Amino acid sequence: MSILKSAQRRYSCKHFDPTRKIPTEQLQALKEIIRISPSSVNCQPWHLLMTDSDAGKTLVTQSTEGFFKFNTKKILEASNIFIFCLKTNLNDTHFDTLARKELADGRYTDEAVMQRAKEVRNWFIDQHANVIKDLKSWASYQIYLNLGQFLLAAADMNIDSLPIEGFDKDVLSQVLNLKEKNLEPLVIVALGYSTADDFNKTLPKSRFALEDIFTTF
Repeated sequence: MSILKSAQRRYSCKHFDPTRKIPTEQLQALKEIIRISPSSVNCQPWHLLMTDSDAGKTLVTQSTEGFFKFNTKKILEASNIFIFCLKTNLNDTHFDTLARKELADGRYTDEAVMQRAKEVRNWFIDQHANVIKDLKSWASYQIYLNLGQFLLAAADMNIDSLPIEGFDKDVLSQVLNLKEKNLEPLVIVALGYSTADDFNKTLPKSRFALEDIFTTF
């Protein structure tokens, strides 16, 4: 399937078929797509939690009780749940470990080159942390960059998806002990296969026209 056709196919699934499960090989491919996602200065500020078990999905739905209950059934009936989390401890340890991984992967010819690259990256991190003071927002943008790639990849595999921001972050953090793990949940993604009567599948996409969103100069 072409990228354009995959993007046109993708939509937010509202009704998942609980009897259909995503094959293991496709899940592995999606995990690898998440792993190789681009991020500014290769900062990789994400960690993913996943579950396909009824018990795991029930835990997640504790965060959709009350106001967000409209998302409970979607989570329970999906094949798999991915929770995109922000690492809240983007500190020297994280970036030192990252640089060592880059060196081991052959990104640098030697440690001196690695050190120069670290200095450049540290300058950018310092700008966001101490000058612009938007480190958390900036890091979150990288996760949404990953999310977009993930959703498109799922559509390319004919897997339906639903990104969910309608949940109580504090409850989910408590249920999954995320604060103790230095993680903050940003978005839940339900994956699976739609039912034949999913009303949102047949609705036309509604987007602004090209001339409304592009300016050539």
